[in-house]
Amino acid sequence: MDKPTSKLPSPTIPPSRPLRIGVVIPAFNETRNIGPCLASLATFQACSDQIIVVDAASTDETATLAQRSGARVIRRSERHRGYAVAEGYEALCECVDIVLIAHADMRFRSDTRAAIVETLTAHPRAVGGVLGHVINDPRFRFRIVEYGNRFRASRWQLPYGDQAMFVRTDVVARAGGFPNQPSMEDLELALRCRRYGHWLLVDCPVTIDHRHWRRGVVQTTLGNWGCAIGYRLRREEPALGIQPS
Repeated sequence: MDKPTSKLPSPTIPPSRPLRIGVVIPAFNETRNIGPCLASLATFQACSDQIIVVDAASTDETATLAQRSGARVIRRSERHRGYAVAEGYEALCECVDIVLIAHADMRFRSDTRAAIVETLTAHPRAVGGVLGHVINDPRFRFRIVEYGNRFRASRWQLPYGDQAMFVRTDVVARAGGFPNQPSMEDLELALRCRRYGHWLLVDCPVTIDHRHWRRGVVQTTLGNWGCAIGYRLRREEPALGIQPS
């Protein structure tokens, strides 16, 4: 595992002030999922946290259902998830301390918010963390996938977006801002931020749909590895300490 190469500055969050959390959910044609996802974030809404659904050119009622559920909706004219997440992040980052990046098929436990606050309060120099995930399929092969993903996030410090990443906004600013790119934004964010500290694995997993492995567990996993390796080989490392313009 790589060690941080730049010292993280002292936390900018006053210890006497509660953490302010924002949630970003990119969505495309998620009529079936967006309502249950937002309902599972009820504890965030009860704490007056901002929740933004970035509707990426849906052709169904995703945006309407999100608004009815109390979320703020940003509409986009194209589908790239990475750009959608970046736009949602930028709409929140100036007024919150932590941004949680959710997917529409995620279902959150009622103690998720408390777990995030407790973890970051206990580890104020962590850059952020992931909640981990449970795949809603009983077959043993998916338990192997879950274990492998937890190992990658905790030991290799490479969390992915389907594990529900949350990140400190002051760290993202110091690392050059949120990656504004069409895809692989989760990997890029993990690589940028881990230079300043560690990602934490919080034992509060979200439940996600098995649809992401519809091509088969082995084929999908190998494909994901290939994309990640190819991206890292092509990637140019941003300079340390860049401040966003």
